[in-house]
Amino acid sequence: CFSNQAENKITHAAAYGTSCLIKTIQNFTGIKIDYYVKLNFAGVVDLVDALGGIDVDVPYAFCEQNSKRKWGSQTVYVEKGQQHLNGEQALALARNRKKNTKGMKACGTKYNQGTRNDFVRGQNQQLVVKGIINEAKNLENITKVYSILDAISNNMDTNMSRETILSFYNIAKDIMTSSKNSSGELVTIQKL
Repeated sequence: CFSNQAENKITHAAAYGTSCLIKTIQNFTGIKIDYYVKLNFAGVVDLVDALGGIDVDVPYAFCEQNSKRKWGSQTVYVEKGQQHLNGEQALALARNRKKNTKGMKACGTKYNQGTRNDFVRGQNQQLVVKGIINEAKNLENITKVYSILDAISNNMDTNMSRETILSFYNIAKDIMTSSKNSSGELVTIQKL
């Protein structure tokens, strides 16, 4: 949506509003977007916590600010390897993109290992999304879906009505429980 269709970061398109972001993604991918859901940081924390946490194979040990950008006693620590993450830990993984020179004294060198950059952050975000989807497939009833929608509603923006979201529940449940790709994963993410 930028003038002269200038190439730019997708996050810059988001700064100009949802319609700009949608137009940018449609122009880039050629895929029409009918529905969207945006969650802010607190929404990610609430969603993961409402699901009871998510399972993720964390690529490196790290520490990060919490969702309120606080260090000290609020610092979030996550170990390397297969972990069951709560909402704060999942958000910390999705946000982590660099070693913490400010928090390094509190965190120590153990939590400042591994390669980190914007590409790694994107991969970490994909791990969190996959963890959320894999946990969501275990939702057993509509009451749990209602409780999750209530938990995230203050931190979510969407063009779908609650009824539209709920109408997808049975279809999504059938798809998630009955289909897996050849690698045994529920979701495959293609990377460019």
